Amino acid sequence: MNRVIFLDVDGVLNNGSWAMEMYDKGIRVYRDGILYEPALERLKRLVDATGAIIVVSSSWRQIPTAYGHLKDWLEKFGMTIWDKTPYIGTCRGDDITAWFNINPGEWSYVILDDDDDMGEHMGHLVQTDFDVGLIDEDCERAMIILSREPEWK
Repeated sequence: MNRVIFLDVDGVLNNGSWAMEMYDKGIRVYRDGILYEPALERLKRLVDATGAIIVVSSSWRQIPTAYGHLKDWLEKFGMTIWDKTPYIGTCRGDDITAWFNINPGEWSYVILDDDDDMGEHMGHLVQTDFDVGLIDEDCERAMIILSREPEWK
């Protein structure tokens, strides 16, 4: 079975509370493309446990410098980006549908995102809290969703 994680960055691999702590120390998380290591460790465990590929759905995919930072961080934690969704310009769910249209097959998938603009894909969303980012409970829900029978064919 093919498994895919559609990955957002802001509010998933970094978070508002941590970013404010870093800001108080003079570090600009968003400007410098710094990610929250505990969230990266959680994502790595999820990828290892499920064998899922990572497809970037974050707006970071459209900014070459940010995309490069993301790629470097994931590689540092032993992960690779398999692909990124195309940008359709309506809602993120439409970008995911477009990716499936380009990549036909049987897919089990989860969306890790702090936003909820997923349209027909809402049943696959694990919505994170922007101020907290990816937590263990989110990963547990993601594993359950990824263990379902493929729903996109």
